[in-house]
Amino acid sequence: MQLKRILTAALALCLFMMCGCERIVSGLIDDTTADPDVSVFVPVEIEDGSLYFKDFDGNEIVLNGAPSSVASLSPIATEIIIGIGAGRYISVIDSESAKLEGAPISAVTVPYYFSETETVKAKAPQIIFYSDGSLDLISIMAFKNAGMTLIRIPDKGSIATAEANIRFIAAMLFREAAGERIVTEMREEMERMRLAAEIVGVRKTVYIEGRSAFYAYGGETIVSELCACCGADNVFTEFPQNKTVTAAQLVEKDPEVVIILTNDPDNFNKEEFRKREGVTQIYASRTKAIYALDMTTATRPTQNIVKALSDLGKILKITK
Repeated sequence: MQLKRILTAALALCLFMMCGCERIVSGLIDDTTADPDVSVFVPVEIEDGSLYFKDFDGNEIVLNGAPSSVASLSPIATEIIIGIGAGRYISVIDSESAKLEGAPISAVTVPYYFSETETVKAKAPQIIFYSDGSLDLISIMAFKNAGMTLIRIPDKGSIATAEANIRFIAAMLFREAAGERIVTEMREEMERMRLAAEIVGVRKTVYIEGRSAFYAYGGETIVSELCACCGADNVFTEFPQNKTVTAAQLVEKDPEVVIILTNDPDNFNKEEFRKREGVTQIYASRTKAIYALDMTTATRPTQNIVKALSDLGKILKITK
């Protein structure tokens, strides 16, 4: 797997040097900025019996009717498709998406990231959904060369990104009403949490960390916005997205609560954080106010961010 990643990166570098294809190469590099293309989404337009869409990258998509078969090669897209009740349209699914609750068992499963392109082509999906980091460059090029409709779904950003993802996919699959219902329910949950936080009336400062030690989440991220709904202030809100900080910077901020994003919150050990050099004197370490939060629900721009919101409410003592 590591060798394949190296070869893919090498190929991307060659392409960049030959033709300056910075947009292609960017899919291989971790992006810590907000997705700039969310505002590009426009609602469906009906003209001469055809349906016109514009995706997040500004590409025009034309459909003659509702898709009867799609390939969902992104867990983000898959979560949304399942949420709007359109799982039966998925004919091909990636191995990570296949683990999700409600994933269609009839869909053909292909590997996550390194897709089996011929398997996907054989199913002839009318749309292929993917996200940056969920599909390798070689597969993307193969699908585009085959003339298949490939749509990138943003995998980072804010709560607004999640809403845009839901509305766009719902429109593409003729489930606009279901998409609007989900967005409305999300907003209602967040408003209820804001009201509960106002009643409690105590604002706490939080440090949010993920991926590795001192990798801080900034203010324009989903998890930071969810904390704000719970009446908490991110101490590194001056950073738009994610940034590595130092122990000295964290000590200076002196957060009251530390939230560690992890894929295994049930087996989280807060003492590992407290043992780090330079952080023993911060308030959260002294009071042991160090908590784990599921990274998937707290960072994926889908309707499931409300699960992270519920967990944060309990962590910050807003709800029981």
